[in-house]
Amino acid sequence: MAEPDVDLASVTAFAGLGPGLLASLRASLEPFAVAAGEALFRQNDPAEGMHVITRGCVRIQGRTLADGLSHLADIGAGEVVGEFGLVDQGRRSASAEALEPTAGYFMPREQFERLLFIGDPAAQAVAREIRALACRRTRATLAAMADEAVGPGERRDVAAEPGAVRSRGEEGVLEMLQALHQFRHFKPVETAEVLAAVEVLEAPRGAVLASAGEAAAGLWIVLRGAVRTGLDRAGGVEQLLVHGPGKLVGVVAATDGGAQPARLDVRENALLLRLPRPAAHALADDARPTAVKLLDLVSKQLVADLRALSRHQGRKRSMAALNATAGASAHV
Repeated sequence: MAEPDVDLASVTAFAGLGPGLLASLRASLEPFAVAAGEALFRQNDPAEGMHVITRGCVRIQGRTLADGLSHLADIGAGEVVGEFGLVDQGRRSASAEALEPTAGYFMPREQFERLLFIGDPAAQAVAREIRALACRRTRATLAAMADEAVGPGERRDVAAEPGAVRSRGEEGVLEMLQALHQFRHFKPVETAEVLAAVEVLEAPRGAVLASAGEAAAGLWIVLRGAVRTGLDRAGGVEQLLVHGPGKLVGVVAATDGGAQPARLDVRENALLLRLPRPAAHALADDARPTAVKLLDLVSKQLVADLRALSRHQGRKRSMAALNATAGASAHV
């Protein structure tokens, strides 16, 4: 296959990379070319990496609950497709099909992860751009959902009576952290470093960790119990996400430094580790293996949360459309 004759500096996601980093990145990219009508990937395919479009145009479409196709975007030269496939092992949330002969580069996730964990500056810069993009899209999605009405059949829970969050000792906490699946790649010394940087908290059901619009207090790791992300609604809370043991909470505000975009409260009595906001925000500039691994968990959580929020929003909109159609039919 002939290599596409392109300038990677024109790709938006690589705009901050200098010539040296671009050359390093290019060595890890695989050229690809597809004909018009050919798919780069299909919805629900395993997300195996990112496509960089350098020539042509790709249409992104998602299948709805009503089994129709929703046109999401057209991606042209200088843009990327499936970038979140670099940081998580989920499935494609939409399909990408070439509208015309299209060429570019493919970055496999496994290769990207190897570069990240050896401290490759180009891979770290791309990961930083992906996190920033995930934060922007998450904030936009939450803002749009907050402006949308809650349907009559949608879950809206009455908030539990808030309880007090209190500090507790570290007894048994290190062993609990090491037992979590998400921390399986951390060496014992690295989990000890995580524990040394955090505050151990006990939080009863109903405790509010953060309200929408507040300055973030930091990044939480759930050791036990569950924390909910929700939207305040008249008469209750619309539940969007629930995070159990091993999951990270508050990742958007801890990453971009902005205000908390949604309510965080405790769904089940929880044992939490809180990394203070300055330390969480500084992870991106910390080259120590512990920080690199923890930042990788942040990236994965950002993408997983955004995928889950998008599915929630898609279901709401599909149900609203179906209800509107049913209502219109009833009046014919």
